[in-house]
Amino acid sequence: MAVSLNQRLKERRAIGEHELSWPGAREAPEPKLASGFLGGSEEKAGSSSYYLIQENLALGFPPLLGQPRRLQQQLRLVKGIGPKTEAKLREAGIVNLAELLDHQRFGTEAARVLKAIDNRDGALLSSCGASDWDVAALFSPEEFVFLDLETTGLCGTQPLFLIGLIYLEGGKLCLKQLLARSFEEEEGVLRAALDILSQRPVWVSYNGLTFDEPFLRSRFSYYFGLTPTPKLHIDLLRHVRQHYRALLPNCRLTTVEAYLLDAYRADDVPSYMIPELYYQFVMYQEPALLEDILLHNSRDLQSLVRLMGVLQRL
Repeated sequence: MAVSLNQRLKERRAIGEHELSWPGAREAPEPKLASGFLGGSEEKAGSSSYYLIQENLALGFPPLLGQPRRLQQQLRLVKGIGPKTEAKLREAGIVNLAELLDHQRFGTEAARVLKAIDNRDGALLSSCGASDWDVAALFSPEEFVFLDLETTGLCGTQPLFLIGLIYLEGGKLCLKQLLARSFEEEEGVLRAALDILSQRPVWVSYNGLTFDEPFLRSRFSYYFGLTPTPKLHIDLLRHVRQHYRALLPNCRLTTVEAYLLDAYRADDVPSYMIPELYYQFVMYQEPALLEDILLHNSRDLQSLVRLMGVLQRL
């Protein structure tokens, strides 16, 4: 937890300055929080602070290529209807979900799916087998947010320190990086992210269904006892695995960038170094320790925007 990590950092600072070798020596003072770096600014979220770095991007929002009307025609979204049953129903002249409403066996389930379409309940539709892209086209581009976290570990009981977001603001894609300069600022980061995510029901991530969303749920629950839930979460890793697992050496985002986006990261910070670099930053408040992490996060997010455009065309 944050308290134990703070204690660990204090011990490191004391060791680094040889204070432990002097009897009765005082604990090293907490460094002043870094500010004014990379064009960022200190912001307030409730009673907490956080550091915000933002920029408008030259990227455009990828066109939404799905066709929502196809959802109305996919009989197999109804539980119990497989290929053979679908074929028989079509032979009987039933070609869309509305025509199933009076069906003795499938009417109730058909009504449930139609209601989910009306409510834009992406989670339910996805569980029924609907295409992410057809469901995504039920939403406007302004309702999307691309997200990527940087954390101090893989477990949701450990703090996160950076939430990177890309979304449309004023007609332009904007990158916002919400940074905790200390473990105490995690609450400010989460409070600011809560406001943004609550207004955008479609989340786009890379391995976010397995990692980012559960991690966020854990941290939101810890601080606020509640968590925003997206109507649709598009995890691009799942699409990459579906189409390219047998063709690529692996499905890491940097590999996918090289093969699909013609982008290469010769100087990218290794993921395993990120927590340790952050610990050092918290101790010394030297912005240079964070520059590679912030660049890594920005690259990840911009790749998600480009990758979504590619994967929709498959």
